[in-house]
Amino acid sequence: MLDASVLCLAIAIFHESRGESTVAQFAVAETIHNRSKHPSFPSDYCSVIKQKSQFSFYKGSQTLKPPKYELQAWEKSVHVAKNFSKNKTNYTNGALYFNHKSLGIRYKITTRNGKPFKCGAHIFY
Repeated sequence: MLDASVLCLAIAIFHESRGESTVAQFAVAETIHNRSKHPSFPSDYCSVIKQKSQFSFYKGSQTLKPPKYELQAWEKSVHVAKNFSKNKTNYTNGALYFNHKSLGIRYKITTRNGKPFKCGAHIFY
């Protein structure tokens, strides 16, 4: 059984970056974590994910359940979420936002070095 915060993180990783590299999946986890530590966002992973219009996959509490499809991708998402909860990574250098790179940067860059981090199909800033 997964802790609620790890479950929420795994669900977000699955929906936002399944099929991408492990680094890209850690980057999604980092961004959620970074938000939970920032005063402008809720202080826990589940609440960060539930914020209105922040994550395209979130449509209500029914979306925060493990998927019944692509189980191999789900297992990888759980592995990344568990690993991240024990050993934080910092590929994004403090990014608070990410989106598909085709959308470009939509908010002020928040990374500590002022440079976006591009990984897979996403840009983190």
